[in-house]
Amino acid sequence: MAITGAGAFPWWITLVAMLLVAAILVWATQRDAALRATEARASQAEARAEVAEALVTAQAQAQVATATALQQASSPAAAVDRSLSVLLAAERDPSEERLRTLNNAFAPAALAFVRPEVEHLLSGGLHLGGHSAYELTVLASDSPAPDQAEVRTRERWTYDERTPDDQRARCLVETSDQMYSLRRSGSDWQIADIDLATSSRSDC
Repeated sequence: MAITGAGAFPWWITLVAMLLVAAILVWATQRDAALRATEARASQAEARAEVAEALVTAQAQAQVATATALQQASSPAAAVDRSLSVLLAAERDPSEERLRTLNNAFAPAALAFVRPEVEHLLSGGLHLGGHSAYELTVLASDSPAPDQAEVRTRERWTYDERTPDDQRARCLVETSDQMYSLRRSGSDWQIADIDLATSSRSDC
């Protein structure tokens, strides 16, 4: 027998209230999950943006570093260093092939400056070996014209002269200040002339 009257609370109202509370809980749970998913997607998007920005920055830095390295490698000072390396290689192994490479690095006037040392080795049947090396310090570099340059250096050469059987014949250390005049030769620089400012020699 159903209970009726003013003080009775209909059961269906209770059921509706429970269903409504359940629906609110489900909606709240779904909304919370949706918010977390949105936040996760935003975090992932932000992380991807940071990675992309880092990659762009790294690529830009690499491009700048590459451009700087190329610029330095093609500079007049670098050309002087390469030419001195060619000279040292020729003095270590004064073969015809090595001597021919001097013509590419040094123009006739500059070649006349460095050739006497090479001729000294050739005439005595000697070559540089052992501790032979050079230390190069660039004091100044200037380009008065697009196809001309001047490089002032301070150098310390060790001439460890050796006989054909690699016995030491003489060892000298030369310290000098020099001015190199360079001119464009294709895409590179060639030493056109050398002006010796100061020079001193001592035994090793």
